[in-house]
Amino acid sequence: MGLVQSMSAERNMALLVERRDNIREWLEQQGEPADLEQRHLDQGSSEQTYWHHGYQAALDDILKLLKSQS
Repeated sequence: MGLVQSMSAERNMALLVERRDNIREWLEQQGEPADLEQRHLDQGSSEQTYWHHGYQAALDDILKLLKSQS
């Protein structure tokens, strides 16, 4: 991997870490124990739909970052 690709990879990793940390902070401020309730596991629930939508969006973001590196 060249120097430019390495710098780009480091920048993208920093961006992902920042996004993750911002979301973690926001979740903590919401006061609901979403990590304990696990409603997204309830088949057919709106929480499950929203969770899958968010996960798909996250994968799309990562794929865009990886594509920009190549």
